[in-house]
Amino acid sequence: MASDGNDLNDAGCFPWMRRRSSSSTTAVTNSNKSSAKRSKQPIFSRKSSGDKGIIISRPTELNSPGAASTSKYSASLEPTSAGVEPPSTGTYAFEAGKQTIEVLQRFANMLPVPCANEVLEVALLLMTTYEDVTVLEGQVKDLNNRIGSLMLVMVDGLTGKEATTISPDVVRDIEKLGGDLRATQKDLAKITSQSRWLLVFFKSANRATVDACLDRLNDALQSFNVSRAIRDGNMLFEIQTRLETVNEVTGKMAEKVDKMYSWLLDKDAHGAQSNLVLEEMPILVHLYGRDGVIGNIAKILTTKAQPRVGILGAGGMGKTSVAVAVMKNELVGKKYQTSHRFWVPCVGVTSPITFLQILSKSLRVNQDTGELLKDILYTLNSSQEPRLILLDNLETAMSVPETVTDGGRLSTEGIIDQLASVPHVSILVTIRSNTLPSDTISWDIVPLEGVAREDARTMFTNICPTAANHPSLDALLEVLGYMPYAVTLMAKQAVHSFAQLDTLLEEWKKSGTNSLSRDLKEKMNRSIELSVESKAISSDSDAQCLLAILGQLPSGTNLRHLKWWANRVEHVMSAIGTLNNTALIIQRREGASSPTFFVLPVVQSYLREQPLYNSSTTRRVVLEACCSFVLDHKSSPGDPNFKAHLEELDIEKTNIQAILHGVKAETLKELRLVESICNVFDAMLAFAWYQFWTKRSSETLIRLLELVPCSNIGEESILRYISQAHACLGRVYLSFGRYSDACETLEVARREFHELGTPIDRIRAGDSALYLADTWCLQGRPGREIEKLVRQAQEELSDDPKGSARALMQLGDTYWYRESFTDALEILGRAKESLITLGCTAEVAECLICIARCHAKQGELEKWLKAGKEALRLSKLVGKDEKTTDALQMISRCYIRMEKYDDALVTLKEAASISEKLGGLLSIAHLLELSGYAYARNDDLLGAKIAYEAAKKKYDDLEETNQIREESSRCEENLQKIEEGDMELEVPMLY
Repeated sequence: MASDGNDLNDAGCFPWMRRRSSSSTTAVTNSNKSSAKRSKQPIFSRKSSGDKGIIISRPTELNSPGAASTSKYSASLEPTSAGVEPPSTGTYAFEAGKQTIEVLQRFANMLPVPCANEVLEVALLLMTTYEDVTVLEGQVKDLNNRIGSLMLVMVDGLTGKEATTISPDVVRDIEKLGGDLRATQKDLAKITSQSRWLLVFFKSANRATVDACLDRLNDALQSFNVSRAIRDGNMLFEIQTRLETVNEVTGKMAEKVDKMYSWLLDKDAHGAQSNLVLEEMPILVHLYGRDGVIGNIAKILTTKAQPRVGILGAGGMGKTSVAVAVMKNELVGKKYQTSHRFWVPCVGVTSPITFLQILSKSLRVNQDTGELLKDILYTLNSSQEPRLILLDNLETAMSVPETVTDGGRLSTEGIIDQLASVPHVSILVTIRSNTLPSDTISWDIVPLEGVAREDARTMFTNICPTAANHPSLDALLEVLGYMPYAVTLMAKQAVHSFAQLDTLLEEWKKSGTNSLSRDLKEKMNRSIELSVESKAISSDSDAQCLLAILGQLPSGTNLRHLKWWANRVEHVMSAIGTLNNTALIIQRREGASSPTFFVLPVVQSYLREQPLYNSSTTRRVVLEACCSFVLDHKSSPGDPNFKAHLEELDIEKTNIQAILHGVKAETLKELRLVESICNVFDAMLAFAWYQFWTKRSSETLIRLLELVPCSNIGEESILRYISQAHACLGRVYLSFGRYSDACETLEVARREFHELGTPIDRIRAGDSALYLADTWCLQGRPGREIEKLVRQAQEELSDDPKGSARALMQLGDTYWYRESFTDALEILGRAKESLITLGCTAEVAECLICIARCHAKQGELEKWLKAGKEALRLSKLVGKDEKTTDALQMISRCYIRMEKYDDALVTLKEAASISEKLGGLLSIAHLLELSGYAYARNDDLLGAKIAYEAAKKKYDDLEETNQIREESSRCEENLQKIEEGDMELEVPMLY
């Protein structure tokens, strides 16, 4: 393409000068003498409304908004080259590097004066399109530096001001500067249109042309300023002063961009929210005699590549305390940011599946595809930032047998191997063992033994000061093996029992000759026994019962919920007091909430080995309490207590998972009564639905399907539980975008319901058919087939008023799918009236979304928006997050159709925050694609690019269907168009 000064050559055709000429007419500073070759940046172009025929170009390879500014911009005043009159008392020399360009790009279209935005675009054009030709040496580099300095001063001066406060004189200065830059553009375009030989032949003439450009900008530098308040000051000194603070400006800009676009990006990390009490590391108490080992471990974790460290030792040696101190070590904190250090308490692990669930919660994994290990590894690989994972009390997880899942055999060791395969993940382990898992991991082993005698004395006497001069203290500490926890327990025993130390020593020795064994585990158990079997505990049956119950709850429980867990404890508060006095439980209060009580992991492990505290009766009592709690909080969207029930279940979800997932076939035999077994299965189904409404998971349902056939509840009851589990599991698969699995599972559920043949099972079969019809629509099945299925569902639901209304709604949606919009609206109107009459608020909201979709297809924008807003109001009223996001999406699509892009983006951000919590990949992908289009129409191309890239990534993670393939291709095509400057983007699915 010919260059006439109004158009540019192909992208990247202009030369960028790298070496400074010795005859350059501009100042040279030491900071500018060296420069590295920048990589060529492809550009995309679009016409500027203010400059006919001039193409304004921007780089497309933009860094992420989160990129931090690290380079320093320096200003200096030095003499100029001989023969050139300086523009003032000195010359400002400036290195306009890549960081400068990135800073300026982020302010494109953000300045309060329109002509300033146009000037900035021309400046960016000149600074980003000169590459490869070196015959003019350093002159264009000087020119680029001059432009960069002018632009930063302009941006710095205008940012944050209102257009009405900018004086006419300043606007004229900006317009003149724009003219100077365009003239420079024309001159350079003429130079770069020459052939290689002409560039060399006319080297002197071209230098003169660039010199003229520099002189022109020197004049601009003298006359241009962004604040007439400094008219009588030294202009260059003011520029220097402004640019000394450019790092601060740059940092604020980066932070602003981060906030603008952070909702579009994959949430690092580990952004899932949870009420799990023990997800935070234990509070660190003062440690005695462990500074050296803490420092050594910290050094390994911060200096060694891919560190894997195991802290070995008996229970009570303080392994957890040492590990937590390492996690909070200052040196460790410099390498691993706070949000990337994770404490994983393994004491509640009952199977490899529960190990993955505890890992997922501790790592605050956002992604939820239904495959826990895949989601964990995806989250850890979402960035290369160093992560540090503390697997605390790993011996519990290592003791569970491997299990069989849909993906094959799963073991704790295999999971740890997968974690260790991620190069930027460091692993710290505490384990009551002399060996560590895996033959493929190279461990740094740190054996932990008792503390020094003087440290043990200090520890004991800080709790029991009267023992400081007792002659039996050293002997007592020696038989305790100087184990920190044993010393602490014994000191508290001395305080609360008022016993002399020689008496405690005798009691220890009388408890058995094995107590004097050098085996540290036995010593630890003996020290715990002194508290567990103390007179205070043995004489308080309520305290014994409460300790046994709390020992089964890995995340503890709060005072309010003890009425379920400890309903057989007559005097709860008295029992709590006894357990507190013997240091067997820990109490934590979070804000104004009810206090939480839990048993330390080392004590939990001990209790599980004691028949009195881990008998089949104790396990049955806790299981029955768990089932009672779940069933007492069982509800569905539309129920008055639905929101409150979700909140209560959220507090106990870790305990519930550990207990229900720990149920085995042997457990069912211990229960004996069919009624009790059915309660367990009912609770598992209810908890699976809770998970569906909150953070979806298939694990509870898969466990239920394994257990039910092992029970003795009768063939018909077995089939009924299996069919209900399949119906729920089909919907889980549908929400994960696993359409083939959803179809297969829902079809199996329908066959099983038909086989059962009772009226209620016939209704359930019809209900499954409606969700199967949804799945067929997403798979792109023919409309006639879908209508036939819905008609069958209508027959099966004919005896259920609510089911009949829902089937009518699904029929209307099928007519929408078949593009019979008038018929669809008529049918949906009837369905809505029926649902209103029945008081089915959640279903009315769903029906309104279908109605809005029909109005959208007919171009009735006001009706579309009205139906969407009413659907949103009702969805929020009943607390149904899934339909809330659907309604928000529908409203945002309408805003896009109305070209109200700001309103659309506000709505999409709200929807995205809810969808991230639910983990629905398809919904998130749709939201991102809509956001990309809205940003592009708002002329925010950076936001559009980020959103489209994120959307395509989500689509590519879903099961491929015709629709998914089309949506992914549309994102890819629009990204290509943005690169090429073609703003005729493909419109997302709005209807």
